[in-house]
Amino acid sequence: MKRFLAVLLVTVMISASMLAVKIGFIATNFSSESQARVLNEFVKICSEKGWDLVQLNSMGSDETQSTQIENLVQMNVDAIVLAMGHPNVVIDALHKAFNAGIPVITIDSGYVDGVVADITSDNFVIGAKMSTYLMDSLGGNGNIIVIKFVKHYGTRRRGSVLDVVLKEYPGINVLAEYSVVASARFMDDTRSAMETFALKYGNKIDAVWCAFDQLAYAAADVLAEYGITNALIVGADGNEETFRRIASGNMTATVAQPFEGMASTAAEIIDKILQGVDPAEAAGRKIIYADAPLIDKSNLPE
Repeated sequence: MKRFLAVLLVTVMISASMLAVKIGFIATNFSSESQARVLNEFVKICSEKGWDLVQLNSMGSDETQSTQIENLVQMNVDAIVLAMGHPNVVIDALHKAFNAGIPVITIDSGYVDGVVADITSDNFVIGAKMSTYLMDSLGGNGNIIVIKFVKHYGTRRRGSVLDVVLKEYPGINVLAEYSVVASARFMDDTRSAMETFALKYGNKIDAVWCAFDQLAYAAADVLAEYGITNALIVGADGNEETFRRIASGNMTATVAQPFEGMASTAAEIIDKILQGVDPAEAAGRKIIYADAPLIDKSNLPE
């Protein structure tokens, strides 16, 4: 009898392990607060659902990201979530996942054929909101610093919209433009660039346009240290730190993205697929847009 129970227990354990859901999650850089927000929410959801989660950090390397996707394919995960990735660059690795029948959902990465869906905010709209807000807040006149990030498709689109908006505001003068390099040192690099601009232009700086909020933190801190206290600073993402800075006057405005909601939507799609729903039907559309409101001191979240 004891032997029978032991065999039964082993059989149950093996069956349970075979039924366990394993999800792969890859982020381009965990040092990015927006990506950390997506991950933290997804970790919580997986814990609630009892899913095993494999977390991988590409640390800004496309080569690493490709290898990580291939490793997840070898692990035969049930689904892959790619956050703030560069799918066009790692497309060969993604095709291995597609060919293996592993559904891939991307978050704020840009849609490519084969992916179930990309969940994102409309970055053209974000760029328009933050750019027109800044120009109008300056009254259409002033000197600005521009800090862009062109590697990510979304932040690149924001910068492209800024360029268009600037054509409609001839009274705005761009003193300098800096393009951030994708690396774990992006905050330090931005700070160094901003120190150079603060030394060169001083109180001539009326505002700083930043492709995302963490760049705005670096810019705001440098300006404060150099006694440049009246410059307007705008970014995008809407992190808790951003709201604190806006409340204190250290930043002016942001466009707040619902990253936690994006993680939740990805999990909902995966859940439906696991229940046998066709991936296209589970997603509903190839690109799922989330609303992103502009936030300044007048409408800070409670």
